[in-house]
Amino acid sequence: MKPWNIYPFGLIVVMGVFFSFMGCTHNIRSSDIPALQTGSPLKGIKPMTFAFKEFSDIRGTDPFWVGKLAAHEHKMDQPVARVVAMAIKKELERNGHICINYSMQAKADFNIEGTVFKYGISMRRVGGFHNELAGNVAVKLTIINTSTEKSVFIKNYSGDSLIEAGGFTAVGEAPLVTLSQAQSAMVKKISIDTELIAFLEK
Repeated sequence: MKPWNIYPFGLIVVMGVFFSFMGCTHNIRSSDIPALQTGSPLKGIKPMTFAFKEFSDIRGTDPFWVGKLAAHEHKMDQPVARVVAMAIKKELERNGHICINYSMQAKADFNIEGTVFKYGISMRRVGGFHNELAGNVAVKLTIINTSTEKSVFIKNYSGDSLIEAGGFTAVGEAPLVTLSQAQSAMVKKISIDTELIAFLEK
């Protein structure tokens, strides 16, 4: 009778491993990516109003796409370009500024345009069952002073992250953590950029 007791258990384990590698699509909620909590020189300048134009995504993929880890696809719950714009808005608002949607009638100190050219996660095997997850986020910002259209600030900002993890890391919290760290690194670079601060203070 012993073999019959072991067989069902072994079958369950094999089926579990099989289905875990079959893969499926996982949605990452943008609301789960935390905002920065550190200090920022943006707080030291007078409150300003920023009008955001709709950001564009030139990655050449599904606008929700984040990456494929093993057989598991990962997507955001809303378009990546919108996620990046919201992250920048939150950082400006956290530091005392006002963010509105762009319109011809909008009264703002600055108009902001953005082009997302990197946003994703990837995984590589570094030996045995040891994996590394990498995150990359990058945006080109164009900021226009509305008082004089000739005053324009253009700069690329990027953020990267690398998480070392053993075992199977294509699902669970690891993809979210990796992406969160990369996005936060990018937002922090924007928030502490002395060139940007100087432009806004002119």
